[in-house]
Amino acid sequence: MIEFYEKFEIVNTTQEIASDCNSITIINLGAATAVLNGLEIFSGDQYFAPGNISEFNNTRYRLSFTGVGTNLVLIIRKIYR
Repeated sequence: MIEFYEKFEIVNTTQEIASDCNSITIINLGAATAVLNGLEIFSGDQYFAPGNISEFNNTRYRLSFTGVGTNLVLIIRKIYR
């Protein structure tokens, strides 16, 4: 059996996001459009990068926001122990 845990993080500012995990989900909970490495994530939408067992994602994502409204994303990482 392989153990893992999920790490939850709320972000509301422009910044670099290090995945450093097996899989990552980024959900736009705000009203403004989140922009992840040029990909627009509209309010209520999400980006999901799944990983297979033993894979490790070390992508660095650039997160910014555009438009009016609240800047708010939820980041969920799956991390193996």
